[in-house]
Amino acid sequence: MDLLLYTMVLLITGATAGLATGLLGVGGGFIIVPALYFIMESMGIPMDTAIRTAFGTSLAVILPTALNGARSHYRRGFLDLKEAVPIGVLGFLGSMAGAYTAGIFSAEVLKSFFGSLLLFIALQMIFSGKIDRGSKLRGAAPPLGFITGLLSGLLGIGGGVVLVPLLVMMAGFDVLEAVGTSSIVIALTAAGGTVSYIYSGIGKASLPFSAGYVNLLQFMVIVFMSIPFSWIGASLAHSVDVRYIRYLFIVMLLLTGLRMIF
Repeated sequence: MDLLLYTMVLLITGATAGLATGLLGVGGGFIIVPALYFIMESMGIPMDTAIRTAFGTSLAVILPTALNGARSHYRRGFLDLKEAVPIGVLGFLGSMAGAYTAGIFSAEVLKSFFGSLLLFIALQMIFSGKIDRGSKLRGAAPPLGFITGLLSGLLGIGGGVVLVPLLVMMAGFDVLEAVGTSSIVIALTAAGGTVSYIYSGIGKASLPFSAGYVNLLQFMVIVFMSIPFSWIGASLAHSVDVRYIRYLFIVMLLLTGLRMIF
């Protein structure tokens, strides 16, 4: 792949993922993973290395991006750290377990699993235009963090696409509170997964400029765009109707999910 095209794709990926992080309280991994995988696949990198590097690098990008989105939500009063930290700690542990589990499966299985998750997320976004708020159940939120973390480590995503509706429906969070809380939780899940992918990739067939399965060059280029766009996304979340942006994400998820599977 031409160097200029390679750089442009990474920059666009970072901007889109950052916008999704701040706007929707998700990690952006559902954008980063397929983009990185398709780039590396086009470069002739073996499938096993490509998919695991996409997962590990995605989680590394999500960490600073989500932290910046969390800071914006905290300043607006939509992030309660007393609620978020216990969820995030269990998410951290779940993410490490998920990253370990990912090493057991073949790249083909992981790719198909990830594609199926994208289709599920698209359907969830289609039918969750109005999420019914559940009653505030004591102790319901922290276990949701472990489930989110498990998916995060297994598939290189932040897990916010799963966590936000669960916090609203099962733990009684307001939607904006769920988005704000999700942003700090996915930062912790991303941290656990990143550590695991660095460790599990040591001594394996990794790319140049990589620490285990985290490619540092891809990380720096994507983060250059994802952090400022996470600030923009967080501001938009409190000021605009996000329905039309959701529709764009839905189309992208459906197309990418089908491409990953087939």
